Amino acid sequence: MEEDEQVDTFDYFNTDIKLLALHIVLESFYRGQNIFSLDQFLKGDYWKIEEIADEIRDTNDYGSAEDLVLQQVIQMIKDLNIGKIIRVSVKDISSLAEKIVREAVEEKNGTENEVMMYSAYIDEVYKLKGLKDAQRLDVKDYNTAKWDRVDFTEYDFHRNIQYISQVASAFIEFEVEFDKKGPIEANEAIDDYIDNFSEDQFIEKKPTYRQKRFYFSKQIENFVEYIKRFPLIDGNINIPFSSLSEQDFEVVKVLSYLERQKRLKVRNWNDTELWNVKFHKLPITVASLFGQEDTKETEKIDNEKEIKLNLSFSLQTGTMILTDTNGKEYKIKVQGQVQKEVLRVVFQHPKNTYGEWSLYEISETLGGDDVNEIAVKNAIYQFNKKVKLTIPQVENLFDLTIHSARLDPKYVSVS
Repeated sequence: MEEDEQVDTFDYFNTDIKLLALHIVLESFYRGQNIFSLDQFLKGDYWKIEEIADEIRDTNDYGSAEDLVLQQVIQMIKDLNIGKIIRVSVKDISSLAEKIVREAVEEKNGTENEVMMYSAYIDEVYKLKGLKDAQRLDVKDYNTAKWDRVDFTEYDFHRNIQYISQVASAFIEFEVEFDKKGPIEANEAIDDYIDNFSEDQFIEKKPTYRQKRFYFSKQIENFVEYIKRFPLIDGNINIPFSSLSEQDFEVVKVLSYLERQKRLKVRNWNDTELWNVKFHKLPITVASLFGQEDTKETEKIDNEKEIKLNLSFSLQTGTMILTDTNGKEYKIKVQGQVQKEVLRVVFQHPKNTYGEWSLYEISETLGGDDVNEIAVKNAIYQFNKKVKLTIPQVENLFDLTIHSARLDPKYVSVS
């Protein structure tokens, strides 16, 4: 059972649409808000993916995609110990009834199934109205805001609003009593996941409904190409929710990583039409998003000229310093614990630094089960990419094979 819970918890971070829901909940926590509307979690056209609709029809676990989302968000809040669900409600029932009747009338060429569907919706609304009236008489609550609302618990809401949720997402809300520690721990868990994701630790664990998962550096490249299609105004770009369906990068994870690295700021995860994103460094390039040197500086380097570098690595600061024969220093801030640990092992004993390293040997030094050979290889691959961004003539600082890695003597001065 514990293993299943871990898998479920992992998916809250590994699937973009669920990670977005977590961002929305935590953003509200830090802003002192604790009431959520279902339509807050229905962004973009992600939920129109045909496989999701097929799965809902096949399992009969959910009345609609909206019902699935509501149940997933509530379950996430419980699984991550973020808080307790105080109530799940359908509000403004009179307006909901008007909306459904109006849509039914406007459906001029409706099929027999559509007529039956709207009839069922209207029937459910009248059932909700009956429950609402009974609650009001029972509680005798003089809070007028509650008079046109029916409340359910986290245990009985499903059977009452399972189907109406398809047309009532703006009318369905839930209230959370936040735990003191849970939201903070969930935010720290995002940090841990994004850190490992940026090192390609989960390259083989692509989410359901995604065709493939690209290496993180490639996702950043694809993201930069994608945002070129939108206007840049004073460092701000409006990124549409349709980006959730892009297959070349995972937008929520990319934005999460870049925000945590202080490269940009997402103004409001819970926006209504798009994300307004403020980029802190212009121009926006792959190098700038990785925090490397300005591309204008790197373009000045003669790519045909050979380069020899002296290397030093500080685990304390997480910085690799590469110094060329002219005394010019290139500083690379190493991000990600696995990259730092791999470089620590390589540079721990200078007499061994420049020899050939078995990926298995590095893995075993770092614990084996915790950091396997694939993780070591990915960490070195990512570091090579960072060096290339900073010093274009250095194709691969580490010569990387299937089972080994070695600092390429073509670029390195052995000291």
